Amino acid sequence: MASKIKNYKVIAAAKRAQQQDKIPKSWRIPTDRFRDATNVMDIPLTCGLLDETESRITSDYDATALLEKLRARVWSVEQVTVAFCKRAAIAHQLTNCLTEIFFDDAIERAKKLDLEYDQKSRENALPPLFGLPISLKDSYQVSGYDTSTGLGCYVDQPAEDNSALAAMLIDLGAVLYSKTNLPQSIMTGDSDNNIFGRTLNPRNKLLTVGGSTGGEGALIALRGSILGVGTDIGGSIRVPSVCNGIYGFRPSVDLVPHGGVRDLTPPGTDGIRSTAGPMATSLRDCSLFLKTILQADTWKYDSTSISVPWTNIKPAHKLRIGVAQNDGVYTPSPPVRRALKQAVDLLRDNDDIQIIPINLPDVKSHYQDIISYFTLSGSDQFARTGEPVIPSLEAIGLLSVPGTTLQGFFDLNVRRAEAAKKYLKLFRDNEIDVILMPPAPNTAVPLDCWTRAAYTSLWNYLDYPAIVIPVDHVRDIDSADDLRNAQFGPEDEKLYSLYTGPEQYKDAPICIQVVGYRHKDEALLRAAAVLDSIINSI
Repeated sequence: MASKIKNYKVIAAAKRAQQQDKIPKSWRIPTDRFRDATNVMDIPLTCGLLDETESRITSDYDATALLEKLRARVWSVEQVTVAFCKRAAIAHQLTNCLTEIFFDDAIERAKKLDLEYDQKSRENALPPLFGLPISLKDSYQVSGYDTSTGLGCYVDQPAEDNSALAAMLIDLGAVLYSKTNLPQSIMTGDSDNNIFGRTLNPRNKLLTVGGSTGGEGALIALRGSILGVGTDIGGSIRVPSVCNGIYGFRPSVDLVPHGGVRDLTPPGTDGIRSTAGPMATSLRDCSLFLKTILQADTWKYDSTSISVPWTNIKPAHKLRIGVAQNDGVYTPSPPVRRALKQAVDLLRDNDDIQIIPINLPDVKSHYQDIISYFTLSGSDQFARTGEPVIPSLEAIGLLSVPGTTLQGFFDLNVRRAEAAKKYLKLFRDNEIDVILMPPAPNTAVPLDCWTRAAYTSLWNYLDYPAIVIPVDHVRDIDSADDLRNAQFGPEDEKLYSLYTGPEQYKDAPICIQVVGYRHKDEALLRAAAVLDSIINSI
């Protein structure tokens, strides 16, 4: 007879105690140092736990620059790994962003890489990610550790093997040291579950950290990581990037190995599919990640991977940027409109950029089909340990939407194929390289209020690559305005009303989204780098 599964409260208490034991006592911060702070971004450098070298390692470089320092032997792999483990421990105490913690294993691996350095550097054989600490969303399998995804029924079931991407990153020289929190169901904009609890936004704890890769968002914002990996099925990389003011890239499906990732989509359904991608402190690190992956024979790790070469070919023409002011369903809030206008004005003044206004076709009907696809996800795992539904999952109403029939599923696929033709026509008729638009109608919103995957899920539906670029933050000039400015009806008004003005939304980042054509990910990254250099040059 199978042993009885424990109640989720018992499981959660044991798991959190295990987490606490993984953080050395010398790395712990007295809670009175941060308990009452709404913004905790400065605490890693003021809490006194990082020495000067650790502060420099974790604060002053993106992954591309840090790899150069590691190759030049400015610091050992062990020094860099300890620095990021310590800063990740600080970030976790501030925001509850980690799930599995394997600092000891990471430091042991770092020591081995240091021993290998002399021989490999003499042979010019250092792997491309040599010594770089990389964090992972909890849904990736790491051998010897749980892949619980915040569900009690999967706790104490350590993975026997690494997921395809984890195995690949290790072979490429990376050091894996932690996994990060996500929401129950992996389908909401609040990274909250009954096992690990809620991850807080380090810039404003009253606002959501985003989901589903919210733990990564908080960890990277606090620079407990400078390059992490998430997954995105409706916006799960881009929403936390918006909420935390970091770069987040959703590649085309299967460019990055996805095997060994746990999600709740029933096996065998080929609807809207999850994709793996990077979250980082710079755009060039997103390019570094994809370039390194594409040049490393992904087919050896995952039978479903699509091998697209990295070409390094630069376009010979001016960039033609299609600008969509909104999606035709939800009106952007005042700070989002301001930041988009600010970005477009800067681009319009550049001789190498052409701006083409566009409207996105039939978005409302596509959103309806996206919800129908998402109803294929399951929820029976909650009942096994008596877990209640978390508030954000209840708020989006996904579990109460009737499922579709097999014929209904076929019809969804037919309509999606027709949508693909329309959006190809949009690109071709306007001769655009990329689309520039908001990544959401709002900035980070109050807890449990991110109820729509608007502006992001359309590109999952079409499988178009998309990247989020931070450009500003909410300012005192961003006053709330009249609800009559919501253009598209009652549902739009309801979402629009969330923005109440700069006081409640203090320090909330504002971002833009750049979208490319399917499997033209390298071209998207190249175009986004040009836009980023212009918009963020000040």
